[in-house]
Amino acid sequence: MKILLFSSTNDVTNGYGNITHELCSRLTKEHEIKLLLPKKEPKYPHTVYPTEYVLPDYIYSFKTPKILSYALFNYQTGADIIHSLFEFPYALLAAKIAKKNKKPFIIGTQGTYAIKPLFMWPEKYWVKKAYNQANVITAPSQFTKDSIINYSGTKTPIRIIHNGVNFARFHKKYDVGEFKNKFGDKKILLTVGQLRPRKGQDVVIQSLAVLKRKRNDFHYLIVGEGTFLNFLKGLVSKNGLDENVSFMGSVKGEILVKYFQACDIYVHTSRLVNWKFEGFGIVYLEASACGKPIIASDAGGIRDAVLDGQTGLIVSPDNPAETAKAIEKLLDDRELAFRLGQNGMKYAAENDWSVIGQKFLNLYEELI
Repeated sequence: MKILLFSSTNDVTNGYGNITHELCSRLTKEHEIKLLLPKKEPKYPHTVYPTEYVLPDYIYSFKTPKILSYALFNYQTGADIIHSLFEFPYALLAAKIAKKNKKPFIIGTQGTYAIKPLFMWPEKYWVKKAYNQANVITAPSQFTKDSIINYSGTKTPIRIIHNGVNFARFHKKYDVGEFKNKFGDKKILLTVGQLRPRKGQDVVIQSLAVLKRKRNDFHYLIVGEGTFLNFLKGLVSKNGLDENVSFMGSVKGEILVKYFQACDIYVHTSRLVNWKFEGFGIVYLEASACGKPIIASDAGGIRDAVLDGQTGLIVSPDNPAETAKAIEKLLDDRELAFRLGQNGMKYAAENDWSVIGQKFLNLYEELI
């Protein structure tokens, strides 16, 4: 089988790139694939699958002179199937190439840019057209699927295929004793993600201010960088939490896995902001692969990544009081925390990329 894939990046340090790399690595073991990436995308050493850097620059809307390069883009292919891993903007190019070459066409969707362009003109016309042309749309969560149907009106079948996790990478055991000793006997809470409003680190900080009134047995580690940093630091100081919160900056590779394994609770209370949302949340599966109980908010597609009462506790968005109660529950009920972590580990294994990749292969075979 020959597969042509479109993506914006294969940088494994971000969500889109991680999905691209893991899926391409899985597919190339058995089939002839070619990945199309933007011309300016760096050539990473982990790129072990055939890749062409031919796509125009990424755009967020049509209100840019760069739109001309989209109108002029052309590509000839002998692939059996065309798969745009993500929706806007490259699905529009993939749709064009699929139609010209008369090939079956799949659009993969995630979160924000599966929906947000549907509120933009003239972008919504072209996104709806691409959705309607596709043989199948894939979505990582029920929330994303329902939102696409509600706002695009497409009749194209939508198949839910979760995002995957590299289970072996996060399940590999490391000695984190020295790391944990830095915080004495305090329980470690962790959030990993960009520092921006929709990631919700501020909700966790406010919940810890509630907890601090009656206990002081926790330390919160915030991994990531972003424009929200100064606001979050100010919130920490305002609530007297300077000794309970540490900003760790950007962490990658093996060290990131050690952070996951060293924490006692993974807490990540994302929110939906102006249709910017988590379509799934791979980071939750990464924490689960490390056997950690999770606290997450009921926003976007998170219920597909965290099973409430089974792999974690789901709380209302923007609710520090409820989040504080959930944290306290897991701090005090170690049996529950252990059970959630063990269940999460099994769930992560069920969503390993070997499993998810096979689901895409099965889908390809249905269409050719």
